[in-house]
Amino acid sequence: MSIKQISLNTEKLIDFQHWKKANGDDFSLWDYLFGVSNVEIAIAFTKLFWPDIVEHEGGIFLSEAFNPEIYAQWKAKFGNDITSIERVMNHQHVDDILPGSEQVGVDNLYYLGDAIAQMWQSRLKSLYPERQFEVCCNRDENTVIVMFYQIRT
Repeated sequence: MSIKQISLNTEKLIDFQHWKKANGDDFSLWDYLFGVSNVEIAIAFTKLFWPDIVEHEGGIFLSEAFNPEIYAQWKAKFGNDITSIERVMNHQHVDDILPGSEQVGVDNLYYLGDAIAQMWQSRLKSLYPERQFEVCCNRDENTVIVMFYQIRT
């Protein structure tokens, strides 16, 4: 995955715009974070951006999304195709993870999804330097999906 820059459209961030209007044009997103967030939320977000990973039967999975019973169901469908199981179990819709996604616009949602994908790529590389992963951020007109799976030869 190559690192690319995607533009953030802060005009679609309605709450931020209210804060900016009240505080002046030099009010930044960092200022906004300091005003509306707290350290507990920041710590919780680390689990989204730098997730815990579980390894199961040679597959690599997001810990939050892994369930042995669900894994068994997908294994019954895909057999020993662990890559297909990884693809479906590590498939996350950004708008399902965070409420209010529909209000910021799909371009901003893609910005967030791409940031998540880049961080997941770094996380996976740090944990499994000998393995190769495909980390994807895809979008359509309504949603953004982030997922990863191992590249096996």
